[in-house]
Amino acid sequence: MTDSADRRGASSSDDAKTIASDRDLLIAAEKIRTYYDSMPSAFIGVTIVACLIAYTMTGVVSLSVIVAWLAVVWCLTIARYLLWRRYVQLNPPPSDARRWGAYAAVAYTLSGFTWGIGANVLYPVGEYSYQVFLLLGTVGVSLGAAFAAISYLPAFYGFMYTSLTLAPLPFFREGDLIHVIPAVMALIYAVVATRFVHNVHRSITESIKLRFENIDLIDELREQKRIAEEASISKSRFLAAASHDLRQPMHALGLFVQTLQESDLPAAEQSVLSNARRSVDAMEELFNALLDVSKLDAGIITANVITVPLAPILERVGGQYQSLARAKNLRFSVRLAEIYLRTDPILLERTLRNLVSNAVQHTQRGGVLVGARRRGASTLIEVWDTGPGIPQEQHHDIFREFYQLRNPERDRSKGLGLGLAIVDRLSKLLHHPVTLRSIPGRGTVFGVTVPCGEPTQVSGAVPEALEGAFDFRGTLVCFVDDELAVQEGMTSLMRKWSCDVVAAGSGAELLQKLATIEQAPDLIISDYRLREEESGIAVIENVRHEFNTDIPAFLITGDTGPERLREAAASGLLILHKPLNPAKLRTLMANLLRKRTSG
Repeated sequence: MTDSADRRGASSSDDAKTIASDRDLLIAAEKIRTYYDSMPSAFIGVTIVACLIAYTMTGVVSLSVIVAWLAVVWCLTIARYLLWRRYVQLNPPPSDARRWGAYAAVAYTLSGFTWGIGANVLYPVGEYSYQVFLLLGTVGVSLGAAFAAISYLPAFYGFMYTSLTLAPLPFFREGDLIHVIPAVMALIYAVVATRFVHNVHRSITESIKLRFENIDLIDELREQKRIAEEASISKSRFLAAASHDLRQPMHALGLFVQTLQESDLPAAEQSVLSNARRSVDAMEELFNALLDVSKLDAGIITANVITVPLAPILERVGGQYQSLARAKNLRFSVRLAEIYLRTDPILLERTLRNLVSNAVQHTQRGGVLVGARRRGASTLIEVWDTGPGIPQEQHHDIFREFYQLRNPERDRSKGLGLGLAIVDRLSKLLHHPVTLRSIPGRGTVFGVTVPCGEPTQVSGAVPEALEGAFDFRGTLVCFVDDELAVQEGMTSLMRKWSCDVVAAGSGAELLQKLATIEQAPDLIISDYRLREEESGIAVIENVRHEFNTDIPAFLITGDTGPERLREAAASGLLILHKPLNPAKLRTLMANLLRKRTSG
């Protein structure tokens, strides 16, 4: 056990050494690359200064000596240019960087040697001003070399110490004070420049090291982001699958309960069924809230912005929660205003319902007030309550899914923790900012800012659902679901509604059963996801093609996965989500059949 731990420790140590070695290699390669990047400016500077010195020395130094020295300078400059160009073309990997650094150091040393020799061969005897000019020119070129090679010290040393060691020699040979002092000053300059270059070089090294560390950090963050995204996708897939599997038995249970409720049973059994119905409705409420979140995240809900009056929306919201507030002995008031808004009325009403529901649920005494007032080109709709308030540090958290204040026991009567998460998503979809003000112990105010519209822009009333009872006698309904319990539950319920039902587990089975019936289907209802990757969309299309008519149809699904929801929505078919609300199911069936009859 100890040997194994020692081996793991040694392996970790070796890995750390390898990583450190690789990092040092990258830093060295980057410093050499920086040096090569600065070489073109050095070529230009050396060429210009060399020509100026040669021109100035004409007349005091032999022309043949000047031309020979200048030719050597140009040849070395051209050679360094070709070296630089080759480096740029090859763009060598870090493993070859030290070799290219050695090439550069040799070339720079030869160049420094040429300038040091030049200060000797071009030295004009008896011309002090020209002598000083020549020394200053050499020192100036050395200064330029220091800046050009500041990221790669071997090249700096090669140029600086060869040029400034050789250049002062003629001054020392003169022996008098006026020559020795400039020579000593040149050597002092070399020492000072070295110290300066070392400090800057250290800063460059630290900067390159920090850059690589930042790159590694960014790569690590990207990897962590990728892992988080994969985890989120896996979570979404799991939740979608779990939701689908849970909805199937809940859907069948709801159908059976509804069938029993529509039967003639004694009062005692009806009371039990009523309790069962409330439990089913509570589960449906949770599933629908989860579905709302999934649909908003999937992007399949789009805003249909029109100009509408605000008053009817507030009246409907107030009417829905007036009795609940009265049951809790709360004052409930809705202040109507003659204001027109540019919004999606359905989504705005859902936003306000969630805010008012949240206020009524969490307010135990006092009251709830809903009102609106214009603010320039916008209207601020506010929901006031005298509840317990929300601490400042939790203002952001309450818009997260399943986050609830003061409900550690997860009492369902206090809500599901999804209402404000839906409000947050709807407000972003509608571009209606939501504001929050709260004083703990005194109450909370939620506000929604909505653009105003003009009465002349109202395009017409929002269409209402078709009303009136529909006689289903003689209606042939095709129902497809791969769960036998769901088939039985739907068949029992629809027969209670006097429908003729053909239930099947797949499209092929449905067509096989329909082949024995002379009547064409009046309505097709299919589960979206069937066994063996079959989809309800394909089932509906095949049945319509078989009978060569556009039979009314809609999908039912227990899926909440964003991809599945987008696919189902793209089909153009209406969708109901499991567990089905029997009243909504019957209304949709009646509306589709009524439209077909009237058409």
